Amino acid sequence: MKLGIIGSYGHLNIVLDSLPGLQDVQVVAAARYAPEDPVRFVGRHSHVGADVPVYDDYRQLLDRHRPDLVSVCMPLFRNAEVSIAAARAGCHVFSEKPLATTLEDLSALRRAVELSGVKIAAMFQMRASPPFQAVRSAVEQGRIGRSILASAQKSYPFGLRDQWYRTRRTYGGTIPWQAIHALEYISYTTGQDYTRVCAMHSNLTQPEYPGFEDNGGILLGLSGGGHAVITFDYLRPKAPGTQRRHGDDRLRIAGSEAIVEVVDEGARAILLTPTTQEELPLPPPRDLFAEFVASIREGTPCLVSPQESFRITEVALQARQSADTGRLIEL
Repeated sequence: MKLGIIGSYGHLNIVLDSLPGLQDVQVVAAARYAPEDPVRFVGRHSHVGADVPVYDDYRQLLDRHRPDLVSVCMPLFRNAEVSIAAARAGCHVFSEKPLATTLEDLSALRRAVELSGVKIAAMFQMRASPPFQAVRSAVEQGRIGRSILASAQKSYPFGLRDQWYRTRRTYGGTIPWQAIHALEYISYTTGQDYTRVCAMHSNLTQPEYPGFEDNGGILLGLSGGGHAVITFDYLRPKAPGTQRRHGDDRLRIAGSEAIVEVVDEGARAILLTPTTQEELPLPPPRDLFAEFVASIREGTPCLVSPQESFRITEVALQARQSADTGRLIEL
């Protein structure tokens, strides 16, 4: 299976870390996300040889190598453009999130995928982590009863940011870039869809990045009748050399009979019942890219389906619209 790597921004490590276990997947070419993209993985990764050609224009990669699938890790506003071109070329698409930064581009991408018959998955990697898998299992087993209220936190340090974070047009917003993780893992662990959304966001600490929101909150209705609350920020203190994790990711689902939580910066899962507090055993992590490859090759289900990829992106963009306009939006 021929793999083309388009761009190295974001979570390309999901693909690179998976390659050693995928003996039938060969990287045939790479393309830069911008002239300054060093494409450091070429020749430095055991499964990406130094002889892999690197293009400045991703269209040359698609035309000359006709890969079976591509990974897309571009500056966020270009993800949809590249994915549409790849789908039209008959390539399956494994894309950094968000799939698109506008609803119009998302609709165009959906049409391209449907017409070409290819598969697509967004890099919703957090659901593959053991604590979130453990929470989903507890909910599926009925251990908390009916899921009623979900609350989540996404907190990152600001750190160094590229120039395209400065404007909304090129960045796309913090809700579809960062808070989208919480949107996807709440839906995944509760097994519920969203019915309505109301959100707020602002920039209070980064005046040189006027298109960047450093804090906000989202309130959503759940299809089961309950609600979800998400807070997100880029206010997490982090000094160089500390052992603190980059992100502080939390989840709490309050049910009719018990509560289940992801705690300790996303490292542990606990179950609180009327009489006990139980540390949930953690399953092995799942390999999202390997499952995507298997879904192409064998038709098996992938941890992230095309339907979920489009739906969660749509909800994130609608939440951003709510924050921009101050309106409650029906989903």
